[in-house]
Formats: sequence, structure tokens, C-alpha cells
Amino acid sequence: MITINNLSKIFRTELIETHALRDINLHIEEGDFAALTGPSGSGKSTLLNILGTLESFDSGEYFLDGQPVQGLSDAALSRLRNEKIGFIFQSFNLIKDFSIYDNIELPLRYRGFNAKERKQRIEEALELVGLQARSSYLPGQLSGGQQQRVAIARAIAGKPRILLADEPTGNLDSLMARQVMELLQQINEQGCTVLMVTHDPDQARRAARHIQIVDGQLHDSTLYQPLSQPLAETLGD
Repeated sequence: MITINNLSKIFRTELIETHALRDINLHIEEGDFAALTGPSGSGKSTLLNILGTLESFDSGEYFLDGQPVQGLSDAALSRLRNEKIGFIFQSFNLIKDFSIYDNIELPLRYRGFNAKERKQRIEEALELVGLQARSSYLPGQLSGGQQQRVAIARAIAGKPRILLADEPTGNLDSLMARQVMELLQQINEQGCTVLMVTHDPDQARRAARHIQIVDGQLHDSTLYQPLSQPLAETLGD
């Protein structure tokens, strides 16, 4: 589904070149649930943004569903992003003056769905995240965990092939974080590929696959053992 070959990204100023990513090679299969971990500044979010076509890269290749991403126009990238990729952000990115329903509906309007299709998709997404009764609420009337569930509903209403989540539990307490992770697992079990950036080893452990990045280089890619295993056995050193 996702293949990147020898991908590099350099941030340049007048005086400094910073190699954010160095010769990254990665393959994500359809239906994977992968956690991307690494220290701050290691390149996790940069890689996620490139996979989401939000940032360009300097060299290498990126194929999404067999289609080369490099060289596409901005309009083609936007169309690819809207049709195949859903995003979840740490800060929720909800429009505070819009109702929950309207927040979820807005990207569907951009994609040109008619009113009937938008309504059906929104209702299905709200049912999955358990917020049907709060569709008329404003974001400020919800808890942090509920707002993140709205953000997830907004992402999945477009029925993306892949869901990219950047620290989706970073602003949540442990109970809310667990609920959000259970929801992501449920979405994955329904066939959606999930790639999640996280600093939390407990949350990373819920993913089937662990990808580690250090200093802009892919350090390791392993399959986790079942969740029933002790944490020390699962994560290793």
C-alpha cells in the first residue's frame, strides 16, 4: 500500500542544512497497524507529513497504492490526500464555532458529496465513536477525549484507505487515551490501515507493528508479540 525507497528530507536555511530524514526505506501493507516511535526531533512527524502528502521530500521514491507521489501537481496531491488519507492530530483541529456535525461535514463538502451521502457518512462515523447524541454540541462543550473522538469521526467519514495519527493521545488522560486507542484498533480491524506516531510505549504496544526512527534513520521495524506478554518481553531493551 505504501512503499518508500531511499527517501530523504533536508531542511535548509541560509547557514544550515538539517537532514531530517536519511535514506528511509519502508513498506506498509494494507491493513497494518503500525506505531512510529523515536525521540523528539527524530523525524517522526516529518515522515508522517510526507506520507500524508503535506510535505515534499528531496530525494527518493514514494508510492501510494502503486502510484508514484513524486512529481504530482498540488491539485493531484490534494485529490489523492482527500480520497485516500485521513488525519488525526494531537490538538484535534476542530473549528470551535462549528457543531460536531458541521466539523465532520466540512471535508465531505469539499469532496463534493451530496447532502444524503454526507448525512449517512456522518451518522455512521458518529455511531462508531459513540457520539450520536452530541452531534449538535460545540467542541468546547466536550471533554478532550470526546473531541478526539470527533476528530476520528471526521477522519473516517471520508472512508480513507489509511489513517495517519500524530500523537492522538498526547493531550488525554490515561482513561481517555485507552478509549481512543481501543477505537483506533476497532477501525483497523474493519480494514483501515493505521500509522500512528507516539512517544508512549504503552500506546505503541497496542499496534501490531513497531517502527523506530532515530536521527532521521529507520532504526528498527518489528512485529510486537501479543498484548498479553509482559511489557519488558514485548519491547525488549
